Amino acid sequence: MKNKKKEDKLHWADEKEVIHTNIPLKLLVFLFKMLPSFFVLCLAYPVSFFYYLFSKRAREESRTYQKNLKYFTGGKVPQKISPYRQILSFSFCVLEKMQGWLGKFNFNRIEYQQDDIDILLNQLKENKGALLISSHQGNMELMRSLSENNKQLVGHDVPVVAIMEINATKQFNQTLSQINSNFDLNLIDPAQIGPDTICTLMDFIERGALVIISGDRTSARSRDKFLSKNFLGKVAPFPYGTFLIPFLLKAPVYYMFGFRNKNSIFNPKYKIYIEKSQIDLECSRNERDARISEICSEFIEKIEKFCKIYPYQWYNFYNFWNFGE
Repeated sequence: MKNKKKEDKLHWADEKEVIHTNIPLKLLVFLFKMLPSFFVLCLAYPVSFFYYLFSKRAREESRTYQKNLKYFTGGKVPQKISPYRQILSFSFCVLEKMQGWLGKFNFNRIEYQQDDIDILLNQLKENKGALLISSHQGNMELMRSLSENNKQLVGHDVPVVAIMEINATKQFNQTLSQINSNFDLNLIDPAQIGPDTICTLMDFIERGALVIISGDRTSARSRDKFLSKNFLGKVAPFPYGTFLIPFLLKAPVYYMFGFRNKNSIFNPKYKIYIEKSQIDLECSRNERDARISEICSEFIEKIEKFCKIYPYQWYNFYNFWNFGE
């Protein structure tokens, strides 16, 4: 029981990386290069079952999240509490990230929705950048690996800058870097962010770049800087810094998510959702904290909405409602 309580209070950044060596990942890369992707994706089933059997932590946290979601939706979603389905979905996510960086992902599998994508595309066509806030739902890393697809949509190259915790999945990130040197291109660790970095990001956006950041995990280094917000009916911590950045950059904010239609190896489709923030970033310094709270609440409304639509594509396998107290 003591170990369980200790795990519940563990910050996500202190979780041990599941993959301690990149040998299995290198084997997957080799298989992707030698075999049709269809056969490699089949491995998601036995790997997920193995992980389901031997990772008590993943089973318990998946079940906790799904129970909270079910209570939040009045028993409607998900229809069945199934940690295995969530783990299987994550396995597909990992494999398709590798597919994307290997250049073996078919653009035709991406379906853009009739939301705010036209507003963003018109903005990019005029070489005006934006800030995209996403989450550990679906597969946004796949979207970054397919950034060359922007040229087909916009008519010119659109630089993509990603702000992400590089050491959180060190082995996996190193493997992706070996697969494709562009993985490390314009990649910024939150620990590096300071006044100079903000100026650099502003310059990127002024030149028409997209800056991507996640809004659903508190900082590994500034753990006491968070916003307490209701998520799926319970109070959870959200990163203050993520929602401060829009006010520092003074750039249009969009929420962007990419979800797999179904857990299948037979020509699955990905749906991309792009929704523009309605929060006015122009405010006095005295009003800023209130606006930061508003934009965080707006983001939470988005992820709650997509949890209902894609209940098994939530990939925070830790106690999300933990404040580390």
